[in-house]
Amino acid sequence: MRKDKHAPVTDEKLIEIICEAAETKKALDIKALDVRKISAMVDFWIICSVESEPQLRALEKEIDARLRENNIKGFIWQGTVQSGWIVLDLGSIVVHLMGQKERAYYNLEELWGKEAIIYHY
Repeated sequence: MRKDKHAPVTDEKLIEIICEAAETKKALDIKALDVRKISAMVDFWIICSVESEPQLRALEKEIDARLRENNIKGFIWQGTVQSGWIVLDLGSIVVHLMGQKERAYYNLEELWGKEAIIYHY
């Protein structure tokens, strides 16, 4: 738990919180893409895959709980578990939780990864 609840959380810390939550719920192929050089709208993308709808639901709940524990506010979830793709908008960071089939089809890493710096977790 943070000592100062009013201190801002850095993007790097948010990425760490989200990736640790994804690891806890056994997400697959967790990647953080630094897209600051190629995007004026977002600084980082986090992409990870899951094997099932229950795992996707559990991952969404785990990330949500960890953000709330760290007093992060103003984030927006979009998508549904049934769609196989849920997006979390944190402003400078956008998180994509995807089923394996959806991730292979949309191939976001190929779209953004050519010019991005990619960190594997």
